[in-house]
Amino acid sequence: MDSNNEKVDLRAPVFVSDTLQTLDKANHIYPPEYENHFDSLLLSTKEIRSRIVQLAELLHEDYVGKRPVLICTLKGACPFFQHLCDALQDLRQGYDLEFVRVSSYDGTSSTGNVKIMGELQLDTLKGRHVVVMEDIIDTGTTLASIMPILEKEAQPASLQVCSLLDKRLGESHTKKFFAKYIGFSIPDHFIIGYGLDYNELYRDLKDIFVISKAGIAFDPTKLHV
Repeated sequence: MDSNNEKVDLRAPVFVSDTLQTLDKANHIYPPEYENHFDSLLLSTKEIRSRIVQLAELLHEDYVGKRPVLICTLKGACPFFQHLCDALQDLRQGYDLEFVRVSSYDGTSSTGNVKIMGELQLDTLKGRHVVVMEDIIDTGTTLASIMPILEKEAQPASLQVCSLLDKRLGESHTKKFFAKYIGFSIPDHFIIGYGLDYNELYRDLKDIFVISKAGIAFDPTKLHV
């Protein structure tokens, strides 16, 4: 990721330029029903997987000799969570798993109203080292809401967040939460793929794209057959 001989700080997020990559359809695999649903490419699966290996190395460095509890936030973080766990296994890093479903999105924007669905067994987290796995931090509203709950009610030994993406916001928006582990710092676009959805579509993409007007206008009920 760095063509110079300078040592790269793996703890700093990889900066994704505001000038996005041109979409070359021949280099990407996706379901035919998604044709013309992307404006541009944000990150390829190769770039994503490479950075995930680096994040796993950072977690292993910080938790070697410990057995952290990794909490996957459903549904968006599932691919990231799966591939990070694979990378941790390659490093012989032990961990335990928990899952929670939270949401603050309606369509293309964050509503600010967090919904928590499903049950997280907080008593199992007491005294444990806990890492919450996120797909993307936008305003940080979701994490700013659930992290104090986890801290107070679960009483973990430590509590951190690992997010694949962190969105750079304009001056009119205030970021409410900052994660310790971040894969990529990305520009402010509505993106889809690799677990990220728009109205429950596009989670099944290997790469991450910027959605097009055609993608936003598409009626997902046409696919429910």
